[in-house]
Amino acid sequence: MKTKISIVVAGLFLLFQVAPVWAAPTTFTVSATVPLATGISINVSSVNSSTNAFTLQPSGTTALSFDPMTFNTTNNIYIPNHYFALDFGVTGGGGSPDVSVTYNEGTNPNGATNGLGFKATATFAKEVGTTETLLTAHGPKKRLIDLSSEHVAFTELTGAYLRIYVGAWTGSTVAPADPTNGQPFSNADAAGTYTGSLVVTAVVN
Repeated sequence: MKTKISIVVAGLFLLFQVAPVWAAPTTFTVSATVPLATGISINVSSVNSSTNAFTLQPSGTTALSFDPMTFNTTNNIYIPNHYFALDFGVTGGGGSPDVSVTYNEGTNPNGATNGLGFKATATFAKEVGTTETLLTAHGPKKRLIDLSSEHVAFTELTGAYLRIYVGAWTGSTVAPADPTNGQPFSNADAAGTYTGSLVVTAVVN
């Protein structure tokens, strides 16, 4: 009799193992929120023309001077030993900036023509880590005088940030080549200080 009871108990145990009770499926929603950026950052670097070494300028730098200009006796033009890089980013969250650039001519010792806007250029590029891609839709290099509400949309910068190089026109044919309708500083120009202003509007998207 004891043997029969043991067999019955063992059978019940096996029955419970074969037919487990399942709970209803439960769905867990996992999420994380990156806040929208609250501001725009513009970092300015001076770039050595010979070594391409970047020197970050103090925060808030807005004066971009090509001085000192040196006379190149081979080409008979004045050239600086540096150019500038303007890097556009966002602060306080995620997103990309929408950037528009307009140039306004300033002091021009030559009179009504051949001011700084004809003798300086802007090159547009997007940066991802150490990879740089020129924005061909924006030249990628233009005379400053040709910048009138030049709009770089945030959709052009997916996963990247905008860099604008500002340099003197030298007639370089190395890609990206200087615009053929630009002009160098030379002894044919009137002596004096040439000025202009880049007006940059940037909004977070």
